[in-house]
Amino acid sequence: MQIHLDTKTMSKKQKICVIGGAGYVGLVTGLGLSEIGHEVINVDVSQERVAQLNAGTSPIYEEGIDLVLSRNLDRGRIKFSTDLKSSVEDSQVIFIAVGTPSLQNGEIDLSQIMEVANQLRWCINKYKVIAIKSTIPVGSTRLIQKTLREEVDSDHFDIVANPEFLREGNALKDFFFPDRIVLGGDSDKALSIMKSIYEPITKREVSIQGIENPLKGPDPIPLIQTDIASAQIIKYASNAFLATRISFINEIAGICEQVNADIKEVANGMGYDSRIGHSYLEAGLGFGGPCLEKDLSALINTVRQDEYTTEVLQAVLERNHKQVISVVDKVELLLGTDLHNHIIGVLGLTFKPGTNDIRNSLSIRIISELHNRGAMVQSYDPLVKDEVLSVNTNVKPCDSAYSAAQNADALLILTGWKDFLSLDYHKIYSAMSNPCIVDCRNLLDAGEIADLGFKYVGIGIAQI
Repeated sequence: MQIHLDTKTMSKKQKICVIGGAGYVGLVTGLGLSEIGHEVINVDVSQERVAQLNAGTSPIYEEGIDLVLSRNLDRGRIKFSTDLKSSVEDSQVIFIAVGTPSLQNGEIDLSQIMEVANQLRWCINKYKVIAIKSTIPVGSTRLIQKTLREEVDSDHFDIVANPEFLREGNALKDFFFPDRIVLGGDSDKALSIMKSIYEPITKREVSIQGIENPLKGPDPIPLIQTDIASAQIIKYASNAFLATRISFINEIAGICEQVNADIKEVANGMGYDSRIGHSYLEAGLGFGGPCLEKDLSALINTVRQDEYTTEVLQAVLERNHKQVISVVDKVELLLGTDLHNHIIGVLGLTFKPGTNDIRNSLSIRIISELHNRGAMVQSYDPLVKDEVLSVNTNVKPCDSAYSAAQNADALLILTGWKDFLSLDYHKIYSAMSNPCIVDCRNLLDAGEIADLGFKYVGIGIAQI
């Protein structure tokens, strides 16, 4: 992948610091900003990751990321450091992109971002724009502002909410060719600086060879300027709506199974309605990963203390939990017995193809449920090997799909890797003790698999 930037109308470059710069959002943000000409330093607490990045190797998998990293290191546009103070002092714009994981009750853990705020109090030596990329609940920016004002004059900083809309596996494309850029703030000065940072993108001066620009026509990228609270809710509401579509189509898939309809045909027919579209209408495991469920739970919790009920959002979340259980139920139904001492092969551990991220992956939840019912699990993923043991020690990692199928009583396809389409299913059939496939992504051609002798079950389609 090569990125070509038309710099004829390039706005003035900024000195930018990205805090949380070795994490997913921080790294993509820093690389994207350096690629469009800004001088960027990414700061992170992980010395190991900082050293790895300065050596030109990304700790995360993303199409084209190593190429963009090496090019901008060579150009001197980006560097990585653990020194927060000097990095902040030397920058005008500070992007905060640290993690905001969920607590057990669904609320957001603000400890990392508040620790950043505590440290920033001692680093701000002149006017800074503080851009919040981390997804945090409405009202949290006031806590950050209050903490900073304990040591910093209010005219030395402004806060802007700048939510990210990056999809793992497509993050560089999403950075350079976004559907929109959202800025929330009340300072004209800060908003003007932020607009200038993104000008090469909003004016569509960036082209990427090898990655199709999904945006059609010459119109500029929409830049939505609003207040901080509205900017934050735009992010939460967007992810909640996507989660709703996924739970909805899985509910319809369940109906299809009852009436012998095909969810793939149903979803395809629905998608041609211009009011609906085809996006996020693929029946499967449900929504996992680091964003949708976390943001949905946080949105529900935002108003729980005000006794405002969110029946629709709560139902979306509950339907997603139900989907995991229903998949394991399908395995038991297919085998005609409980799972105690049965060997189950699993293909796919990441929450989606195109990434090595297993955070909140539904594959891991299904493995846990299989283990709870007494099954022995052996797994394969093209990008994840022994890392799975850090989140679930009750699984045997395998070095190939064929090893994962060896002596298995059932084989589950949990991630829609295209690699699984080209497997030799004759070989898999011979390797299995009981050739049954539960295709949780409707990846395979059901008829072709059945012709090989497999029992086949998908999501929202009749058993073959």
